[in-house]
This record gives sequence, structure tokens and C-alpha cells, in this order.
Amino acid sequence: MIRTFRSAATLSVFLLVFGTFHAYSQAAEKPARAAAAPDAEQPAAGLEQYGPHLTLWQARKMVVTEFRTCSMLVVGDPSSFKFSLDSFEFDARPIRHKESEHYKVDLKTLPQVSAKRGFAGIYRLKDEHGKDLPEPLKNMLWADSAAASNVPLLANAINRLREMAGEQGMALRNFPQAAADWRALLPKPPVPEEIRAQRLLAEAAFKEGKLGKALYHYETGVELDPVWSEGRFNAALISAELKFYNDAVEQMRAYLELEPNSQDAQSARDQIVIWQDKATEKAQESPEEQPQSRVLKRRM
Repeated sequence: MIRTFRSAATLSVFLLVFGTFHAYSQAAEKPARAAAAPDAEQPAAGLEQYGPHLTLWQARKMVVTEFRTCSMLVVGDPSSFKFSLDSFEFDARPIRHKESEHYKVDLKTLPQVSAKRGFAGIYRLKDEHGKDLPEPLKNMLWADSAAASNVPLLANAINRLREMAGEQGMALRNFPQAAADWRALLPKPPVPEEIRAQRLLAEAAFKEGKLGKALYHYETGVELDPVWSEGRFNAALISAELKFYNDAVEQMRAYLELEPNSQDAQSARDQIVIWQDKATEKAQESPEEQPQSRVLKRRM
């Protein structure tokens, strides 16, 4: 089983050796360090293997990852994209342009996306009728290379985000009010059975060293029940271990909104500061222009 963090020291131990998760179980069996080999260091290659749909956070990762290899040169680190349930925003320099522009993709009005091959085997994102998508996506091209093999997955990720934008009643949209209502509940209700199933699958994957799969199940549980504080906490820790620092910050902030006075709240706040610094370092290390983009520009 997985046990609860109750101090900054135990939180630090996890970050060093994949220590113990935050859970509401009395039994405490610490996962073996040797079993915890990360299996999702490359999110673009493995997003579709964990379940029948992409989670919100997986779809975001796919969009960020593929913008690194397309012909539209994103300004700065793509992980700095601003996502909401209805849109995403970024700065980029389109093909043959010298000046960067700010773009906002309205997911509620974006057509269904598909991946189409064109002249010289180059992939382009099209709508379901084969027409170029509106700006800025019509400037996104991939040559016939290893990067192009993930374009259908990118189309799947964008379509998943579109679906979420159309789900006006989805639970994640009401998180602030749901969190306030949950904090007021005394005693707290038991974990729903469907969430318990996701927790069991996540714990099993973690013990097998499959961090990406464990994260998938925690993220799925959080989509089903955004006030599942245990899932928020654990999703934050695994995201950070896989170097998805922005996701880690988002999940831990949600945890603190649910449990602002918990014994590990200060440790969680401290960790957010560290993750934000790591996210900044990661952004500064990102190259301004990807080699794949330079190849595409020469072929156009």
C-alpha cells in the first residue's frame, strides 16, 4: 500500500528515491526503488498506450511536444503555453515570417482535426474535409521523418481538447466551487468506487515502475472527481519526477485549495516554489529553433 506524507522530510525522500505516495491508508509498504524506472520520459511516443482516451494533461503534453518539431517556430519554451479548458495561447514565428506573433486557438470553434500527407510526403493538419485549418495551425508542417510519425497522435490530442471544450458540464470546470463545497463537508465522504479503481490501478503501476501509467490513472481519477485530493497530490509528485513541472505545480495548487491546512501543506507550498524554478530552468535550456524546423524551411 501507499502511505501518507506528514512532513517535509518525507516529501523530500520521495523526490530523491520515488518514496511513498500520499494516500489515506493505514498500512505502509514502501515501494522498492529498483522497481521505479520511469517509463514515460518521452510523452509523445506513449500517450495512447495507457487507456481509451487522453487525459487533459496528456493532450496538453502532446500539443507542447509536437510544436517543438513543426515548422512554426515557437518563441521560448513550448511548455509555457497557456492552456484553459476552452483554448490555448502561445507566441510563434510562422513560416517565412521574421516577427513572432501571439496566437490563441479557440478550441470551441476549431474544426475536427486530421493528419494529411501532401506534396513530398509532408504532413499537414487539416479539417475533416481536407482543408487547411485556420491560423495558426495551417502553418504547422512536418516532413517525412520520425517527427512526422506522431502527427496523427497530435491530431488526436487536439480533438480531445476540442471535446473537453464542448463539455460545458464537465466536473473540472466547476473546481473552485466544488473545492469550497468539499472543504465544508464534515465528515468527508468516502472515495467513490470508480475513483478507488483508478487508485488501485495507479498503485499497481507504480509498484511495477510504470510511472507514466500511474500518472495516467491519477489524472483520469482527477478528471472524474476533481476534488480527489489524494489523486491531486500524487499526480503532482509523479509529474515532477517525470519533469512535467508545470503540471506538477497545477496539481499541487489544486491539492492546497482542497486541503490548505493539512499537515503537509507547507511542504507542498515549498515544493511548488522549487518546481517553478525547475520549470524556468527547463525553459531556458530549450533551443530557440529545432533542427527539424530548419530542415522543413529548406524544403519549402
